[in-house]
Amino acid sequence: MRNDRNGPLSYAPAFAALLGITFSLPAYSSGLSLPISALVSVLMASAWIFLGTSDPAEGWRTEFIFVVILTAALSLSLNMRMAYEPAVPTTISSEGKVLLNREWGRRRALLISVSYGKMTAYMSGFTAPAEGSGVKVRAAVFDFKRAEKGAGFDEYLYWKSKGAVKKIIPLELEVTSPPAGIHRWRNFLKAKIEGSLPDLMSGYMLALTLGIRDRYLTERHREAGTVHLLAVSGFHVGILAAMAGLFLKRGRTKILAISVLIWSYLALAGFPPGGIRAGIMLQVYLLGLLLGRPSRSFNSVSVAGIIMLIWDPWTFYDMGWRLSMLAALSVCASAGAAGLNRAGALIGSAAVWLVTAPLIASAFGEVPVVGLLINIAAIPLFSAIFPLVFLCSLPAFFGLPFSSEITSMCEYLLESWDIISGKLVELMPFGVVSTVPLAAFAAFVFFASALYASGTPLKKIPLPAVMFSLLVLLSA
Repeated sequence: MRNDRNGPLSYAPAFAALLGITFSLPAYSSGLSLPISALVSVLMASAWIFLGTSDPAEGWRTEFIFVVILTAALSLSLNMRMAYEPAVPTTISSEGKVLLNREWGRRRALLISVSYGKMTAYMSGFTAPAEGSGVKVRAAVFDFKRAEKGAGFDEYLYWKSKGAVKKIIPLELEVTSPPAGIHRWRNFLKAKIEGSLPDLMSGYMLALTLGIRDRYLTERHREAGTVHLLAVSGFHVGILAAMAGLFLKRGRTKILAISVLIWSYLALAGFPPGGIRAGIMLQVYLLGLLLGRPSRSFNSVSVAGIIMLIWDPWTFYDMGWRLSMLAALSVCASAGAAGLNRAGALIGSAAVWLVTAPLIASAFGEVPVVGLLINIAAIPLFSAIFPLVFLCSLPAFFGLPFSSEITSMCEYLLESWDIISGKLVELMPFGVVSTVPLAAFAAFVFFASALYASGTPLKKIPLPAVMFSLLVLLSA
Protein backbone atom coordinates (compact mmCIF):
# COMPACT_ATOMS: atom_id res chain seq x y z
CA MET A 1 0.00 0.00 0.00
CA ARG A 2 1.25 3.48 -0.75
CA ASN A 3 2.52 5.52 2.20
CA ASP A 4 2.98 8.82 0.38
CA ARG A 5 -0.68 9.74 0.01
CA ASN A 6 -0.63 13.54 0.11
CA GLY A 7 -4.20 14.04 -1.08
CA PRO A 8 -6.15 15.28 -4.12
CA LEU A 9 -3.79 18.10 -5.08
CA SER A 10 -0.97 15.60 -5.56
CA TYR A 11 -2.95 12.79 -7.18
CA ALA A 12 -6.03 14.15 -8.96
CA PRO A 13 -6.47 17.96 -8.83
CA ALA A 14 -8.64 17.84 -11.95
CA PHE A 15 -11.25 15.72 -10.17
CA ALA A 16 -11.64 18.33 -7.43
CA ALA A 17 -12.38 20.95 -10.11
CA LEU A 18 -14.73 18.60 -11.98
CA LEU A 19 -16.59 17.81 -8.75
CA GLY A 20 -17.09 21.49 -7.97
CA ILE A 21 -18.38 22.19 -11.47
CA THR A 22 -20.83 19.28 -11.45
CA PHE A 23 -22.37 20.57 -8.21
CA SER A 24 -22.47 24.13 -9.53
CA LEU A 25 -24.33 23.47 -12.81
CA PRO A 26 -27.49 21.95 -11.27
CA ALA A 27 -27.33 24.53 -8.45
CA TYR A 28 -27.61 27.36 -10.97
CA SER A 29 -30.29 25.51 -12.96
CA SER A 30 -32.35 25.18 -9.75
CA GLY A 31 -32.51 28.97 -9.37
CA LEU A 32 -29.39 30.02 -7.47
CA SER A 33 -27.57 33.13 -8.70
CA LEU A 34 -24.32 33.04 -10.64
CA PRO A 35 -22.16 34.14 -7.66
CA ILE A 36 -23.81 31.63 -5.32
CA SER A 37 -23.42 28.80 -7.84
CA ALA A 38 -19.73 29.71 -8.22
CA LEU A 39 -19.44 29.69 -4.42
CA VAL A 40 -20.98 26.21 -4.39
CA SER A 41 -18.29 25.00 -6.78
CA VAL A 42 -15.55 26.51 -4.62
CA LEU A 43 -16.97 24.98 -1.42
CA MET A 44 -17.28 21.52 -2.99
CA ALA A 45 -13.77 21.56 -4.47
CA SER A 46 -12.28 22.95 -1.24
CA ALA A 47 -14.07 20.43 0.95
CA TRP A 48 -12.85 17.59 -1.27
CA ILE A 49 -9.26 18.81 -1.02
CA PHE A 50 -9.22 19.59 2.71
CA LEU A 51 -11.06 16.45 3.81
CA GLY A 52 -8.88 14.27 1.60
CA THR A 53 -5.51 15.76 2.57
CA SER A 54 -3.53 14.34 5.47
CA ASP A 55 0.01 15.68 5.09
CA PRO A 56 0.05 18.64 2.67
CA ALA A 57 2.93 18.57 0.23
CA GLU A 58 5.24 21.51 -0.19
CA GLY A 59 3.68 24.30 -2.24
CA TRP A 60 0.13 23.02 -1.76
CA ARG A 61 -1.27 26.50 -1.01
CA THR A 62 -0.34 27.77 -4.47
CA GLU A 63 -1.85 24.67 -6.08
CA PHE A 64 -4.97 24.99 -3.93
CA ILE A 65 -5.50 28.64 -4.89
CA PHE A 66 -5.02 27.80 -8.56
CA VAL A 67 -7.55 24.93 -8.46
CA VAL A 68 -10.12 27.03 -6.57
CA ILE A 69 -9.81 30.01 -8.91
CA LEU A 70 -10.01 27.75 -11.97
CA THR A 71 -13.08 25.97 -10.57
CA ALA A 72 -14.87 29.25 -9.83
CA ALA A 73 -14.00 30.73 -13.24
CA LEU A 74 -15.19 27.64 -15.09
CA SER A 75 -18.38 27.53 -13.04
CA LEU A 76 -19.22 31.14 -13.85
CA SER A 77 -18.35 30.75 -17.52
CA LEU A 78 -20.28 27.51 -18.06
CA ASN A 79 -23.39 28.72 -16.23
CA MET A 80 -23.40 32.00 -18.15
CA ARG A 81 -23.20 30.11 -21.44
CA MET A 82 -26.04 27.80 -20.42
CA ALA A 83 -28.18 30.79 -19.43
CA TYR A 84 -27.80 32.41 -22.85
CA GLU A 85 -30.78 31.83 -25.13
CA PRO A 86 -30.28 32.99 -28.76
CA ALA A 87 -33.10 34.97 -30.33
CA VAL A 88 -34.89 32.86 -32.95
CA PRO A 89 -37.99 34.06 -34.88
CA THR A 90 -41.19 32.01 -34.85
CA THR A 91 -40.62 31.04 -38.48
CA ILE A 92 -37.33 30.58 -40.27
CA SER A 93 -36.17 30.21 -43.85
CA SER A 94 -32.59 29.10 -44.23
CA GLU A 95 -30.17 26.77 -45.91
CA GLY A 96 -28.46 24.18 -43.76
CA LYS A 97 -27.07 20.68 -43.35
CA VAL A 98 -28.46 17.52 -41.76
CA LEU A 99 -26.04 16.57 -38.98
CA LEU A 100 -28.00 13.67 -37.52
CA ASN A 101 -30.72 11.29 -38.72
CA ARG A 102 -31.68 8.68 -36.16
CA GLU A 103 -34.59 6.39 -35.38
CA TRP A 104 -37.22 7.98 -33.11
CA GLY A 105 -40.06 5.55 -32.57
CA ARG A 106 -41.95 5.33 -35.86
CA ARG A 107 -40.33 8.50 -37.13
CA ARG A 108 -36.85 9.89 -37.65
CA ALA A 109 -35.27 12.62 -35.53
CA LEU A 110 -33.15 15.13 -37.44
CA LEU A 111 -30.58 17.61 -36.18
CA ILE A 112 -30.23 20.34 -38.81
CA SER A 113 -27.61 23.09 -38.69
CA VAL A 114 -29.02 26.37 -40.03
CA SER A 115 -28.02 30.03 -39.71
CA TYR A 116 -29.81 30.32 -36.33
CA GLY A 117 -28.09 27.28 -34.82
CA LYS A 118 -28.90 23.57 -34.64
CA MET A 119 -32.60 22.68 -34.91
CA THR A 120 -34.45 19.44 -34.15
CA ALA A 121 -37.14 18.11 -36.48
CA TYR A 122 -39.22 14.92 -36.44
CA MET A 123 -40.11 13.45 -39.84
CA SER A 124 -41.26 10.18 -41.36
CA GLY A 125 -38.56 7.85 -42.60
CA PHE A 126 -39.69 8.24 -46.21
CA THR A 127 -39.20 12.00 -46.31
CA ALA A 128 -36.28 12.48 -43.92
CA PRO A 129 -33.07 13.43 -45.80
CA ALA A 130 -29.89 11.46 -45.15
CA GLU A 131 -27.13 12.61 -42.81
CA GLY A 132 -24.83 15.10 -44.47
CA SER A 133 -27.42 16.30 -46.99
CA GLY A 134 -27.58 19.99 -47.76
CA VAL A 135 -31.13 21.31 -47.33
CA LYS A 136 -33.20 24.43 -47.77
CA VAL A 137 -35.86 24.64 -45.10
CA ARG A 138 -38.78 26.88 -44.21
CA ALA A 139 -40.20 25.96 -40.82
CA ALA A 140 -42.20 27.00 -37.77
CA VAL A 141 -40.14 27.22 -34.57
CA PHE A 142 -41.21 25.87 -31.17
CA ASP A 143 -39.72 25.42 -27.70
CA PHE A 144 -38.82 21.97 -26.47
CA LYS A 145 -41.14 20.32 -23.97
CA ARG A 146 -40.00 20.32 -20.36
CA ALA A 147 -40.62 17.51 -17.87
CA GLU A 148 -41.28 17.90 -14.18
CA LYS A 149 -38.31 16.95 -12.01
CA GLY A 150 -38.08 13.16 -11.93
CA ALA A 151 -41.13 12.80 -14.19
CA GLY A 152 -39.69 11.00 -17.20
CA PHE A 153 -38.16 12.08 -20.48
CA ASP A 154 -37.17 15.73 -20.74
CA GLU A 155 -37.09 16.74 -24.40
CA TYR A 156 -35.49 20.09 -23.56
CA LEU A 157 -32.47 18.68 -21.72
CA TYR A 158 -32.04 15.81 -24.18
CA TRP A 159 -31.77 17.98 -27.27
CA LYS A 160 -29.89 20.79 -25.52
CA SER A 161 -27.24 18.20 -24.67
CA LYS A 162 -27.02 17.47 -28.40
CA GLY A 163 -26.46 21.15 -29.19
CA ALA A 164 -29.98 21.95 -30.43
CA VAL A 165 -31.45 25.44 -29.95
CA LYS A 166 -35.12 24.93 -30.85
CA LYS A 167 -37.55 22.43 -32.33
CA ILE A 168 -38.95 23.05 -35.82
CA ILE A 169 -41.82 21.74 -37.91
CA PRO A 170 -40.75 21.93 -41.57
CA LEU A 171 -43.27 23.62 -43.85
CA GLU A 172 -41.01 23.16 -46.85
CA LEU A 173 -37.84 21.12 -47.02
CA GLU A 174 -35.76 20.70 -50.17
CA VAL A 175 -32.59 18.66 -50.49
CA THR A 176 -30.03 20.86 -52.24
CA SER A 177 -26.97 18.59 -52.18
CA PRO A 178 -26.14 14.93 -51.44
CA PRO A 179 -24.15 13.89 -48.37
CA ALA A 180 -20.51 14.96 -48.48
CA GLY A 181 -17.36 14.52 -46.43
CA ILE A 182 -17.46 12.16 -43.46
CA HIS A 183 -21.25 11.78 -43.80
CA ARG A 184 -20.81 10.38 -47.29
CA TRP A 185 -18.42 7.75 -45.94
CA ARG A 186 -20.81 6.93 -43.09
CA ASN A 187 -23.71 6.37 -45.48
CA PHE A 188 -21.52 4.33 -47.85
CA LEU A 189 -20.25 2.08 -45.07
CA LYS A 190 -23.73 1.66 -43.61
CA ALA A 191 -25.07 0.42 -46.95
CA LYS A 192 -22.01 -1.79 -47.46
CA ILE A 193 -22.30 -3.36 -44.01
CA GLU A 194 -26.05 -4.01 -44.28
CA GLY A 195 -25.69 -5.46 -47.80
CA SER A 196 -22.63 -7.66 -47.22
CA LEU A 197 -23.00 -9.19 -43.76
CA PRO A 198 -25.51 -11.45 -41.98
CA ASP A 199 -27.78 -9.98 -39.32
CA LEU A 200 -25.69 -10.20 -36.12
CA MET A 201 -22.40 -9.30 -37.79
CA SER A 202 -24.11 -6.38 -39.49
CA GLY A 203 -25.53 -5.13 -36.19
CA TYR A 204 -22.21 -5.35 -34.38
CA MET A 205 -20.28 -3.76 -37.24
CA LEU A 206 -22.74 -0.85 -37.40
CA ALA A 207 -22.32 -0.27 -33.67
CA LEU A 208 -18.56 -0.83 -33.71
CA THR A 209 -17.67 1.41 -36.67
CA LEU A 210 -20.49 3.93 -37.06
CA GLY A 211 -22.11 4.09 -33.62
CA ILE A 212 -25.46 2.97 -35.08
CA ARG A 213 -27.43 0.60 -32.87
CA ASP A 214 -29.51 -2.22 -34.30
CA ARG A 215 -32.90 -2.44 -32.56
CA TYR A 216 -32.73 -6.22 -31.96
CA LEU A 217 -29.17 -6.16 -30.59
CA THR A 218 -29.91 -3.15 -28.41
CA GLU A 219 -32.88 -4.90 -26.81
CA ARG A 220 -30.96 -8.15 -26.29
CA HIS A 221 -28.00 -6.38 -24.69
CA ARG A 222 -30.28 -4.22 -22.55
CA GLU A 223 -31.92 -7.37 -21.17
CA ALA A 224 -28.46 -8.75 -20.39
CA GLY A 225 -27.14 -5.51 -18.92
CA THR A 226 -24.42 -5.23 -21.57
CA VAL A 227 -25.83 -2.49 -23.80
CA HIS A 228 -22.72 -0.41 -23.08
CA LEU A 229 -20.84 -2.77 -25.42
CA LEU A 230 -22.76 -1.25 -28.33
CA ALA A 231 -21.89 2.35 -27.46
CA VAL A 232 -18.57 3.59 -28.84
CA SER A 233 -16.59 4.33 -25.68
CA GLY A 234 -13.26 3.81 -23.97
CA PHE A 235 -13.63 0.05 -24.46
CA HIS A 236 -13.63 0.39 -28.26
CA VAL A 237 -11.04 3.17 -28.33
CA GLY A 238 -8.76 1.08 -26.11
CA ILE A 239 -9.07 -1.96 -28.42
CA LEU A 240 -8.23 0.17 -31.47
CA ALA A 241 -5.27 1.84 -29.75
CA ALA A 242 -3.94 -1.53 -28.58
CA MET A 243 -4.24 -3.04 -32.06
CA ALA A 244 -2.51 -0.02 -33.60
CA GLY A 245 0.25 -0.19 -31.01
CA LEU A 246 1.11 -3.74 -32.09
CA PHE A 247 1.99 -2.63 -35.62
CA LEU A 248 3.72 0.68 -34.87
CA LYS A 249 7.21 1.34 -33.61
CA ARG A 250 7.82 3.37 -30.48
CA GLY A 251 8.47 7.09 -30.55
CA ARG A 252 6.75 10.27 -31.65
CA THR A 253 5.60 8.73 -34.94
CA LYS A 254 3.66 6.07 -33.02
CA ILE A 255 2.01 8.68 -30.78
CA LEU A 256 1.04 10.82 -33.77
CA ALA A 257 -0.25 7.84 -35.77
CA ILE A 258 -2.40 6.55 -32.89
CA SER A 259 -3.79 10.06 -32.31
CA VAL A 260 -4.78 10.49 -35.97
CA LEU A 261 -6.27 6.98 -36.09
CA ILE A 262 -8.34 7.44 -32.94
CA TRP A 263 -9.82 10.81 -33.92
CA SER A 264 -10.54 9.61 -37.46
CA TYR A 265 -12.39 6.65 -35.97
CA LEU A 266 -14.40 8.89 -33.62
CA ALA A 267 -15.33 11.19 -36.52
CA LEU A 268 -16.57 8.16 -38.47
CA ALA A 269 -18.57 7.03 -35.42
CA GLY A 270 -20.25 10.44 -35.11
CA PHE A 271 -18.27 11.73 -32.11
CA PRO A 272 -20.23 9.93 -29.35
CA PRO A 273 -19.72 11.37 -25.83
CA GLY A 274 -18.13 8.22 -24.44
CA GLY A 275 -15.77 8.02 -27.39
CA ILE A 276 -14.78 11.67 -27.12
CA ARG A 277 -14.08 11.27 -23.41
CA ALA A 278 -11.89 8.26 -24.12
CA GLY A 279 -10.17 10.04 -26.99
CA ILE A 280 -9.31 13.06 -24.85
CA MET A 281 -8.15 10.83 -22.01
CA LEU A 282 -5.93 8.87 -24.37
CA GLN A 283 -4.61 12.10 -25.87
CA VAL A 284 -3.71 13.42 -22.42
CA TYR A 285 -1.91 10.15 -21.70
CA LEU A 286 -0.04 10.23 -25.04
CA LEU A 287 0.90 13.86 -24.50
CA GLY A 288 2.30 12.92 -21.10
CA LEU A 289 4.40 10.19 -22.72
CA LEU A 290 5.63 12.66 -25.31
CA LEU A 291 6.69 15.11 -22.58
CA GLY A 292 8.07 12.38 -20.36
CA ARG A 293 5.43 12.99 -17.67
CA PRO A 294 2.79 10.23 -17.85
CA SER A 295 -0.42 11.16 -16.02
CA ARG A 296 -2.61 9.12 -13.70
CA SER A 297 -5.64 7.67 -15.43
CA PHE A 298 -8.13 8.93 -12.82
CA ASN A 299 -6.90 12.49 -13.27
CA SER A 300 -6.85 12.10 -17.07
CA VAL A 301 -10.52 11.08 -17.11
CA SER A 302 -11.34 14.15 -15.02
CA VAL A 303 -9.43 16.41 -17.42
CA ALA A 304 -11.36 14.88 -20.32
CA GLY A 305 -14.67 15.56 -18.56
CA ILE A 306 -13.76 19.21 -17.94
CA ILE A 307 -12.67 19.72 -21.55
CA MET A 308 -15.98 18.31 -22.81
CA LEU A 309 -17.93 20.65 -20.52
CA ILE A 310 -15.85 23.62 -21.71
CA TRP A 311 -16.65 22.66 -25.31
CA ASP A 312 -20.38 22.45 -24.54
CA PRO A 313 -21.67 22.82 -20.96
CA TRP A 314 -24.99 21.22 -21.93
CA THR A 315 -23.03 17.95 -22.24
CA PHE A 316 -23.56 17.70 -18.48
CA TYR A 317 -27.17 16.61 -19.15
CA ASP A 318 -26.23 14.00 -21.75
CA MET A 319 -26.96 10.52 -20.38
CA GLY A 320 -24.12 9.04 -22.41
CA TRP A 321 -21.64 11.51 -20.93
CA ARG A 322 -22.75 10.84 -17.36
CA LEU A 323 -22.64 7.07 -17.72
CA SER A 324 -19.31 7.22 -19.53
CA MET A 325 -17.73 9.46 -16.90
CA LEU A 326 -19.06 7.40 -13.96
CA ALA A 327 -17.91 4.15 -15.56
CA ALA A 328 -14.46 5.43 -16.52
CA LEU A 329 -13.80 7.05 -13.14
CA SER A 330 -14.99 3.93 -11.32
CA VAL A 331 -12.80 1.64 -13.44
CA CYS A 332 -9.72 3.82 -12.88
CA ALA A 333 -10.38 4.10 -9.14
CA SER A 334 -11.08 0.40 -8.59
CA ALA A 335 -8.10 -0.62 -10.73
CA GLY A 336 -5.87 1.52 -8.53
CA ALA A 337 -7.32 0.01 -5.37
CA ALA A 338 -7.33 -3.64 -6.41
CA GLY A 339 -4.38 -3.70 -8.81
CA LEU A 340 -4.17 -4.67 -12.47
CA ASN A 341 -5.02 -8.35 -12.01
CA ARG A 342 -8.05 -10.64 -12.20
CA ALA A 343 -9.34 -9.47 -8.84
CA GLY A 344 -9.05 -5.88 -10.01
CA ALA A 345 -10.98 -6.68 -13.18
CA LEU A 346 -13.78 -8.37 -11.20
CA ILE A 347 -13.99 -5.51 -8.71
CA GLY A 348 -13.94 -2.98 -11.55
CA SER A 349 -16.81 -4.73 -13.35
CA ALA A 350 -18.87 -4.88 -10.13
CA ALA A 351 -18.10 -1.25 -9.30
CA VAL A 352 -19.19 -0.02 -12.74
CA TRP A 353 -22.46 -1.96 -12.53
CA LEU A 354 -23.21 -0.68 -9.03
CA VAL A 355 -22.27 2.97 -9.63
CA THR A 356 -24.22 3.27 -12.89
CA ALA A 357 -27.22 1.17 -11.77
CA PRO A 358 -29.25 4.03 -10.20
CA LEU A 359 -28.82 6.25 -13.27
CA ILE A 360 -29.73 3.44 -15.70
CA ALA A 361 -32.70 2.37 -13.58
CA SER A 362 -34.04 5.93 -13.40
CA ALA A 363 -33.79 6.26 -17.18
CA PHE A 364 -35.06 2.84 -18.28
CA GLY A 365 -37.15 1.70 -15.30
CA GLU A 366 -34.81 -1.02 -14.05
CA VAL A 367 -31.34 -2.48 -14.50
CA PRO A 368 -30.94 -6.28 -14.87
CA VAL A 369 -29.09 -8.00 -12.03
CA VAL A 370 -27.74 -10.61 -14.45
CA GLY A 371 -25.58 -7.87 -15.98
CA LEU A 372 -23.35 -8.01 -12.92
CA LEU A 373 -22.53 -11.65 -13.76
CA ILE A 374 -22.50 -11.47 -17.56
CA ASN A 375 -20.18 -8.48 -17.73
CA ILE A 376 -17.44 -10.42 -15.95
CA ALA A 377 -17.23 -12.64 -19.06
CA ALA A 378 -18.54 -10.23 -21.69
CA ILE A 379 -15.92 -7.50 -21.32
CA PRO A 380 -12.82 -9.70 -21.84
CA LEU A 381 -14.68 -11.84 -24.40
CA PHE A 382 -15.75 -8.92 -26.57
CA SER A 383 -12.25 -7.46 -26.48
CA ALA A 384 -11.47 -10.46 -28.72
CA ILE A 385 -14.84 -10.72 -30.51
CA PHE A 386 -14.89 -7.16 -31.84
CA PRO A 387 -11.51 -7.39 -33.64
CA LEU A 388 -12.57 -10.82 -34.94
CA VAL A 389 -15.85 -9.44 -36.31
CA PHE A 390 -13.98 -6.62 -38.02
CA LEU A 391 -11.39 -8.92 -39.59
CA CYS A 392 -14.01 -11.47 -40.70
CA SER A 393 -16.00 -8.69 -42.38
CA LEU A 394 -13.16 -7.59 -44.64
CA PRO A 395 -13.32 -10.53 -47.11
CA ALA A 396 -17.05 -9.86 -47.65
CA PHE A 397 -16.42 -6.14 -48.21
CA PHE A 398 -13.81 -6.82 -50.89
CA GLY A 399 -15.55 -9.81 -52.48
CA LEU A 400 -12.71 -12.22 -51.67
CA PRO A 401 -12.97 -16.02 -51.97
CA PHE A 402 -14.47 -17.95 -49.04
CA SER A 403 -15.99 -14.74 -47.63
CA SER A 404 -19.34 -16.47 -47.16
CA GLU A 405 -17.78 -19.29 -45.14
CA ILE A 406 -15.82 -16.85 -42.99
CA THR A 407 -18.84 -14.68 -42.18
CA SER A 408 -20.94 -17.80 -41.48
CA MET A 409 -18.43 -19.01 -38.87
CA CYS A 410 -18.34 -15.58 -37.25
CA GLU A 411 -22.14 -15.38 -37.28
CA TYR A 412 -22.28 -18.78 -35.58
CA LEU A 413 -19.99 -17.50 -32.83
CA LEU A 414 -22.19 -14.44 -32.28
CA GLU A 415 -25.32 -16.60 -32.27
CA SER A 416 -23.72 -18.80 -29.61
CA TRP A 417 -23.13 -15.79 -27.38
CA ASP A 418 -26.68 -14.58 -28.04
CA ILE A 419 -28.07 -17.96 -26.92
CA ILE A 420 -25.85 -18.22 -23.83
CA SER A 421 -26.60 -14.69 -22.62
CA GLY A 422 -30.30 -15.27 -23.32
CA LYS A 423 -30.28 -18.41 -21.17
CA LEU A 424 -28.59 -16.54 -18.34
CA VAL A 425 -31.25 -13.83 -18.56
CA GLU A 426 -33.93 -16.53 -18.29
CA LEU A 427 -32.22 -17.99 -15.21
CA MET A 428 -31.95 -14.56 -13.53
CA PRO A 429 -34.93 -12.51 -14.77
CA PHE A 430 -34.58 -9.98 -11.96
CA GLY A 431 -34.21 -6.25 -12.21
CA VAL A 432 -33.31 -3.50 -9.76
CA VAL A 433 -35.34 -0.30 -9.75
CA SER A 434 -34.09 3.10 -8.70
CA THR A 435 -34.43 3.50 -4.92
CA VAL A 436 -32.91 5.84 -2.36
CA PRO A 437 -30.93 3.06 -0.59
CA LEU A 438 -29.46 1.90 -3.92
CA ALA A 439 -28.53 5.46 -4.92
CA ALA A 440 -27.02 6.11 -1.47
CA PHE A 441 -24.92 2.96 -1.52
CA ALA A 442 -23.79 3.55 -5.13
CA ALA A 443 -22.82 7.14 -4.29
CA PHE A 444 -20.86 6.01 -1.23
CA VAL A 445 -18.96 3.38 -3.24
CA PHE A 446 -18.16 5.91 -5.95
CA PHE A 447 -16.94 8.64 -3.61
CA ALA A 448 -14.99 6.20 -1.44
CA SER A 449 -13.15 4.81 -4.47
CA ALA A 450 -12.68 8.35 -5.87
CA LEU A 451 -11.17 9.50 -2.58
CA TYR A 452 -8.74 6.60 -2.63
CA ALA A 453 -7.82 7.35 -6.26
CA SER A 454 -7.31 11.00 -5.23
CA GLY A 455 -4.63 10.03 -2.71
CA THR A 456 -6.73 10.16 0.45
CA PRO A 457 -5.52 7.99 3.37
CA LEU A 458 -7.88 5.12 4.18
CA LYS A 459 -8.76 6.41 7.65
CA LYS A 460 -9.93 9.73 6.23
CA ILE A 461 -12.18 8.25 3.50
CA PRO A 462 -15.47 7.40 5.36
CA LEU A 463 -16.46 10.93 6.49
CA PRO A 464 -16.16 12.76 3.13
CA ALA A 465 -17.61 9.74 1.30
CA VAL A 466 -20.74 9.91 3.47
CA MET A 467 -20.92 13.71 3.28
CA PHE A 468 -20.72 13.91 -0.52
CA SER A 469 -23.14 11.00 -0.91
CA LEU A 470 -25.71 12.88 1.18
CA LEU A 471 -25.15 16.06 -0.84
CA VAL A 472 -25.78 14.15 -4.08
CA LEU A 473 -29.02 12.67 -2.70
CA LEU A 474 -30.19 16.08 -1.46
CA SER A 475 -29.50 17.76 -4.80
CA ALA A 476 -31.00 14.98 -6.94
